[in-house]
Order: sequence, then C-alpha cells, then structure tokens
Amino acid sequence: MASWLWVFLCAAAIFSTVPVARRVQRYVYDTIGKEFFTYMVLFIILFLFAVLLYFFIFRLRVKSKSQYAWLMISSGAYVYTTLQLRKYPEEAVHLLEYGLLSYFLFRALSHRIRDWTVYITTSLCVLFIGTMDEFIQWVTPERVWGYSDIGINVLAGVFFVLAVGKGIKPETLRGPVKRISVHMLAGIITINLLSLGLCLSNTPKAVQHYTSVFPSLSWLRQEEPMSPYGEAYKDPDIVNFNFRMTSDQPGDIDTSTAGKFLTLFSLKSAWSLIITLIGAVWAFGKFWKKQLNDD
Repeated sequence: MASWLWVFLCAAAIFSTVPVARRVQRYVYDTIGKEFFTYMVLFIILFLFAVLLYFFIFRLRVKSKSQYAWLMISSGAYVYTTLQLRKYPEEAVHLLEYGLLSYFLFRALSHRIRDWTVYITTSLCVLFIGTMDEFIQWVTPERVWGYSDIGINVLAGVFFVLAVGKGIKPETLRGPVKRISVHMLAGIITINLLSLGLCLSNTPKAVQHYTSVFPSLSWLRQEEPMSPYGEAYKDPDIVNFNFRMTSDQPGDIDTSTAGKFLTLFSLKSAWSLIITLIGAVWAFGKFWKKQLNDD
C-alpha cells in the first residue's frame, strides 16, 4: 500500500505543476535563459548515471558487460532525447518526472507481478497517466493537448524499464508468468485503448455539444482541439500539419506521417477497431492463462 501511495503522490505532484508550468517557463526564460532546462536535465541524468555506475561496480559487483552496456544505452537515450528537445527544452523535464513515476510504478507493481510482464505493464501505466496529464493540460488555460508530449512521457518509462530489465536484471522478477500478471496486463491495455477512443471522440463538434448542455464549460470551446477529427490540427511542439475531417468519414488529407496515422480511419471505424482489439486482448489473455500452471 505504501508503494502505491508514492505513485499517487508522484502523479499528483506532476498534475499539480500543470497550472503553474507556463509561468515558471516564462520566468526561467526571462531571468536565466531557456538553456537552463537542458543543462538541469542533463546534469540530473548524468548524476544518476554516475550513482548507478558506482553501485554496479562497488556494491552489486556486476561483472556482465552487457548489463553495463544496457545501462549506458538507457542513459544515452535519456541524454539524446533531452538534446533533441532543445528547441522547447522545458519539455525535457517530462523525462525526469516520468522517469521518477516509472520507478514508483515499477516498485508498486513488482509486489504482485514477479515476471517479465511487469516491464510492459509499467510502461502502459505510464502511458495512461501521461494521457491524463495531457487531458489536464487541455482543460487548463494557456496549456494545450499534444500527442507528442504523451510520447515523451512514454519514452521516459521505456528508458527506465530498459535500464532495470536489461541493466539491473532483478533476480526477484525472473519467475514464470502468473495469471494475475496476464490479467493486469490485459486490464491496462484495455484502459489505454478506451482512453485513446475517448480522446479521439473529443472532437470540436463534441465539445460544442456538451458545452451547450453545461454552459459553465463553454470556455473549453476556445481550447485547441484534442481530436483531429473535424478540425485543422496543429501541434506546436513537434510538427505542424493541417487537415479537415468529419467525424464519420475521412476526406482529402494532407498530413505528415503522424497525421496520417491518426486519421487512417473514420471515428466510427476507429472505435470499431478499438473494441475489436479489446476483445482480442482478452481472448488471447484467456488462452494464455489456460497455459499457465499457478493454481
């Protein structure tokens, strides 16, 4: 229970920074310079790498070269991603936030999941919390929804589980897959698929509808669209692409690769695909659990 409390506190801390993040960003830009974010994140990453290297050599006495290699690869991935975000360096702070969240999630989940699926489940939990973070940003003035930000959050989780799974290789997580592991994995996949469907369904037309029913939410009409369906979409952080679609049928689209991925299907078809995938996940999970012997 204490482990999940830390997950809750970390997620709450991340969410609580959303309303003040832009003010902090402007203050740092005006007084110190935007490079401060890049240098701060790089310093923390390299410091943590040095600490882990110390433990590898002098405490854990790791002899495997591959474990050192994976530790360096994971740390290098954090550094590379930070440098790639130099145009908007404040986004690199997500790597620290979600790297720490991944640690707490991994620790909490590993009490129940003692096999390799814990790494996938941890990453998918990060995906869901990252999506919730972006939703909070969407309803916050001066903040915008961005699929690219969710991607950064997930990368932080993936880099962490790579460092643990391939670098540290905990002995306690090498057991056979249990039914509870399959059940939890199927559950978090389902939650993420439903979350994706709800995000895609939050079209400008949908916003117009529910804000007319609840006038107190009318200010949401001024926010940038969460869903690309039915509106020109612009992601200010990574790439700009413009297109228009109705919620039922794709039209002529001129997009980047990311835009094409989001608009391969009409909204109804997207939901049909999501429901089909959820059914397939649970069907495969049922088949998988029958192959396990953990009664």
